Amino acid sequence: MKKVLILTSGGDSSGMNAYIKSLAKLCKKNNINLVASLFGFQGLVENKIVDLHVENMNYIENTGGSIIKSSRSTDFMTKQGFETALSNLKKHNVDCVVVVGGNGTIKGAYDLSEAGVNVIAIPATIDNDMAFTEKTLGYDTACQNAAKLVNDIRQSMDCFERGLVVEVMGRDCADIALHTAIITGADVCVSEKIAVGNIASKIKNVLDDGKLSPVVIIKEHLFDAEQLAMELGSATNKTFRAVKIGYAQRGGEPSNADKMFAIELAAKTMECAMNSEFSVAIGQQSGNMIAAPIKEAANGKNFNSAKLIKLFDMYHGC
Repeated sequence: MKKVLILTSGGDSSGMNAYIKSLAKLCKKNNINLVASLFGFQGLVENKIVDLHVENMNYIENTGGSIIKSSRSTDFMTKQGFETALSNLKKHNVDCVVVVGGNGTIKGAYDLSEAGVNVIAIPATIDNDMAFTEKTLGYDTACQNAAKLVNDIRQSMDCFERGLVVEVMGRDCADIALHTAIITGADVCVSEKIAVGNIASKIKNVLDDGKLSPVVIIKEHLFDAEQLAMELGSATNKTFRAVKIGYAQRGGEPSNADKMFAIELAAKTMECAMNSEFSVAIGQQSGNMIAAPIKEAANGKNFNSAKLIKLFDMYHGC
């Protein structure tokens, strides 16, 4: 193993830089040249490949985003673009490609693998929606950021005895919404499409119990948060405010848990690379690092938040 190429693709998640630095340290220790494709798969198409040196990385493990940039490359998805990417990899004599990102990114990694490229994929997405691993890089930080913002905002809501509707990210997976609702003691968590009247009924029960500033957490793409706040206000005769947390969840310093996970992912990556174990996606199951077949990782999504739903239902009202 002489040369490893790393790229980050799709949506960013805090912890990507921690992973990049961890892998860079291990590459140096094992006398492996580490290079990066700037802006993900697009860099493979445009031949934007640069050397990476851990000595130049300072404290990047404490920052969000990705120092090697990211994008959603439409060129890579075309036949010509894909063939150009393969040609550029060959020109640079790359022995292994490490692909860091979410579901779409791992599907791109699978395509490279099917074309004969030695690939290792890393699950980095705040959504925590990959079936092959019990957690993804950046999820813990996103939950931490969301919980802090909810707790900060509710202090202002308490001052005016207003209700609060908070929309969090997660795409089709409700893990962030449920995790945030549990941690902050939210009164209602909307993890699937339900009638506004049902939500209002739950809020009325909360108000009847003496709660003056109820908090509702909703997963994105279910409701318009502003409209929901207005409708809840009309139904309960209580003023509600709506907040979309958005990108604030994805940035900032990674949590300690994500920093440690990044190191564990890098260590397992190096183990697989040195043992010529390719076409795999690194993840965690039952607390242990695993290398799952990349085909399995690319074709499986996790929409089942049953464990968190059960916990919220048990905790709700305590």
